[in-house]
Amino acid sequence: MHNTGNRTDAVRLTAVRKVYGRRDNQVVALDDVTTRFGRGTFTAIMGPSGSGKSTLLQCAAG
Repeated sequence: MHNTGNRTDAVRLTAVRKVYGRRDNQVVALDDVTTRFGRGTFTAIMGPSGSGKSTLLQCAAG
């Protein structure tokens, strides 16, 4: 957990990278993503199909 003043992060991701496939068939889904979600807040993850939304949430869930 990370304290920022009175606000505590519920989730913090730092330099997350996720690659699917191997060698010539690699797809980089996330590349150096850093973000945080504050405890007691609501966040919407939006973007076009294939932009990495589900991958981001899977990584955040561990």
